[in-house]
Amino acid sequence: MNVLEIIKAKIPAENLPSDKLLNMYIEEVGQSILTFCNRTDIPAELNFVYANMIIDLIASENNKTNPEANRVVTSIKEGDTQISYGSSISASESSTIEIVNNYKSQLLRYRKLRW
Repeated sequence: MNVLEIIKAKIPAENLPSDKLLNMYIEEVGQSILTFCNRTDIPAELNFVYANMIIDLIASENNKTNPEANRVVTSIKEGDTQISYGSSISASESSTIEIVNNYKSQLLRYRKLRW
């Protein structure tokens, strides 16, 4: 299975971004993998990791556009019962660098050294 087929199998059709945006995510994450691993190709063994990284990017982008779904309680005051909400999403969570760092242990197996 290629990366696109894995993504389409794992994500329901109503939650998939447009094909143009999905292809952009595939290219962006693919370039990040190539850069991190110092490679010119992405091994077929990484297809599921690659697809999961894209799914994480899609989820973080969806969460960024819908901040109400990810509100967390930041403080509770008991006197007059006041609850303050904040966002659980930081600006760096949607970056591909953060996603690469989340999958670092799996990517390190395919990393090549450069002299």
